[in-house]
Amino acid sequence: MTDDPDGEILLEMNRIGGAMEVRAISAGDGLEVSFSAPANTAQSDIQRLARSKLGYVRRKLAGETQPEADPASGRRKDGKGGWIA
Repeated sequence: MTDDPDGEILLEMNRIGGAMEVRAISAGDGLEVSFSAPANTAQSDIQRLARSKLGYVRRKLAGETQPEADPASGRRKDGKGGWIA
């Protein structure tokens, strides 16, 4: 994916009961994110989620705005589903 400047992500995973605490650091710029996942989550899914979250945080730091919500329903207008609170 192109969200990470150099493509390399360092992962630290700690199992805590039924959950996995994950820290992901971009080797290119040092940006760090953390999240939790079920302990039985496949490593490929954890890597994909780490890349997605790093990309999200980069966009957020760059000042990109959130998608608009439909005033009547509160749902996102960009077609991705979900609710905006």
